Amino acid sequence: MSINRSANAATCTMSSLISRMALVTSVVFAIARPALAAEAPAAPKPNIIFIFVDDQGYYDLGCYGATEVKTPRIDAMADEGIRFTDYYAAAPICSPSRAGLLTGCYPRRVGNHIWVHRADSSSGIHPDELTIAELFQQNGYATACIGKWHLGFREPFLPRNQGFEHYFGLLHNLDPVEVVCFGDQGVPLMRNDTIVKRPADPAELTKLYTDEAIAFMEKNAEKPFFVYLPHTMLHNPLGVSEEFKGTSQWGEYGDAIQELDHNVGRLFDSLKRLGISDNTIVIYASDNGRGPGRTPEQKIRGHKLSTYEGGIRVPAIAWGPGLGLQTGETSAAVVRAMDWYPSLATLAGIEIPAGPVIDGRDITPLLKGESAVVPAPGLNKSLNAKVPLRRRWDPPGEWEPLIKRWEYNDAFFYHGSQGALAAVRWKNWKLYLNPSLELYDLSNDPAESTLVRNSDVIRKLRGMAILFQEEIRLDARPAGQATPRRTDGKTAIPAEIADRLHSKLDVTFARYGDRTLKMDIYRPKDNWRTLPAIVCIHGGGWRQGQKMNFRNAAQTLAARGFVTASIDYRLSGEAPFPAHIHDCKAAVRFLRANAKEYGIDPDKMGAIGHSAGGHLAALLATSAGVQELEGRGGNAEFSSAIQAVIPMAGQTDFLSERNREISRDREIWQQFLGGSQEEKPEMYRLASPLVHVDKTDPPCWIITGAKDDPSTRADRFRQRLKELGIKSELTVVEDAPHAFLTRQVWFDEAMEIVDQLFTKTLK
Repeated sequence: MSINRSANAATCTMSSLISRMALVTSVVFAIARPALAAEAPAAPKPNIIFIFVDDQGYYDLGCYGATEVKTPRIDAMADEGIRFTDYYAAAPICSPSRAGLLTGCYPRRVGNHIWVHRADSSSGIHPDELTIAELFQQNGYATACIGKWHLGFREPFLPRNQGFEHYFGLLHNLDPVEVVCFGDQGVPLMRNDTIVKRPADPAELTKLYTDEAIAFMEKNAEKPFFVYLPHTMLHNPLGVSEEFKGTSQWGEYGDAIQELDHNVGRLFDSLKRLGISDNTIVIYASDNGRGPGRTPEQKIRGHKLSTYEGGIRVPAIAWGPGLGLQTGETSAAVVRAMDWYPSLATLAGIEIPAGPVIDGRDITPLLKGESAVVPAPGLNKSLNAKVPLRRRWDPPGEWEPLIKRWEYNDAFFYHGSQGALAAVRWKNWKLYLNPSLELYDLSNDPAESTLVRNSDVIRKLRGMAILFQEEIRLDARPAGQATPRRTDGKTAIPAEIADRLHSKLDVTFARYGDRTLKMDIYRPKDNWRTLPAIVCIHGGGWRQGQKMNFRNAAQTLAARGFVTASIDYRLSGEAPFPAHIHDCKAAVRFLRANAKEYGIDPDKMGAIGHSAGGHLAALLATSAGVQELEGRGGNAEFSSAIQAVIPMAGQTDFLSERNREISRDREIWQQFLGGSQEEKPEMYRLASPLVHVDKTDPPCWIITGAKDDPSTRADRFRQRLKELGIKSELTVVEDAPHAFLTRQVWFDEAMEIVDQLFTKTLK
């Protein structure tokens, strides 16, 4: 996944720059890192859990004044942490609010400000945005999104393409307006790409999400983790388990709150049981409001979707006493959802890479009690304090003497559910802009019931709104837009996937006389870590194949966090075996020799191939060190061994009776190996991956079509691997022929399996 960029501000701090990257055919790769990465502190990085509740109103917890429900665990969290009285969601509606939280930006800035992303929407968070999950993932964190996503449902926008290595939950809402997209089957509950249950049962979700979060914490207790837990509750339709039905004095809504409270307690109990509570930060907040106050003491007015306080001011609590966060405090500082992005990064010791505009402020000094307010960015009081200074600041003469830069950065700009700027708050003042200017003093009038006349304040806040509108006009970035699939069902890679990649094409990796072999190399834009590499070997090598034929697979895998190289090799019409495997090994050695330039982890390399390429991938995996197969392709001082392989629809046993018969009748086999099996038994033996299998070989996953020849399932080959204790799997793509990668549905299925194996073995 890529580091967030703006078209107007695309420079990044780099520690090792070979040459400037650009998405053109002449692009040159470089590994670059934020300067801080080389100076990471020795102290353990904190775990972070962000509990994001759907549609919970400002007063709807005991610690915020609710009397109809009992929330002892969340109240205890507030007693041991910081409770915010003036905290604002990024928007008064689901999708924009989530976009603001995960990008640290006003939803308008990232093009995600209008209503919600339905299941039939073709838009979402742009792949070029650096989400907080990507930021943490790139700095060594295990990341999980568990719950409701609602930020785009096409491939580029899904959680695992936005920085989350693990996903469990509903990609969509259960709102009746959205359920219609799913027909009679209903909304599926997903774990990564697998449907766990369909339709999802709302009454089970709160517990299931918590179970999944606890399991993820247990699995990653020895390393830092970031868990984003966006609950489906308390959105309608409500779901309450039998255990909690009728337990509150507020109907189903109150019952659902009490079930949430219980499960928040389970998280805290698990942190204590795992011995990691002192190194964990927990945030609790709502994505937008629900309803106004219910008693005369609860003055707030307005519902979800509105820019009255009840629509966008929500409960928020930060807990982390073991890491120096304040305990037992109530803060009236104006804090916004976007502020968590730079603040949590600072608490984790992560410096946000230079580049695009981010609206969030680093509130770490406030969280730690070093300041009662958020310090001005220019004071540089914390690691990411200066991030807001990326925002445009060039006020016209009318506003320059009236508005200070730090005042402007502290202002909060309210946007309605349709994305229009509706109001601005600075300190205790709130100015509505439409249909007329209306000023309220929220410190004395949270109900927004009494207009205030103060021409100086009105002018100041109106000026802020004008500056903000101009800033957004000039510096807003687009939402991601997915390309519709081809109507004929043939495989096509959406343009947005290619846009997320740096590409260096036609890189020479070996020469044999007049014959030059080249590869196309892809890597995710602005992922500064060293990445595993995958050699992609095209089919048709016994006839007229070429590396272009494997570009779809190479680009798809690169977008999932690998460096990929789609390679040429000499075809059988050019040179007989073993020239082809010589070329594959030369490609591996070339990438290993140039690992620093291309950002490759030389100890984590895999191979994938289809048909003839599947055979070569299997042979590459099993023949490391076999001198007859190494060849003279250069970089002889480097190993050609790989650490994972996926042969697809290839032959692995050239000595079988089936291949004996074929070699007699098919001229192409005789051209490839110089004759039939009877005529060239030693050449067939040398070309057979099964012959070379030994206990040093890497994990292998065979993929083939159900309608392909059964020999492509590699039964004997897999059996031999298992006898040696080598992990081996088989996937047979239903209804698929030999050339299954040509159809989108089969291609997508295969790439999911490929991603699974390479992620498990190489990441």
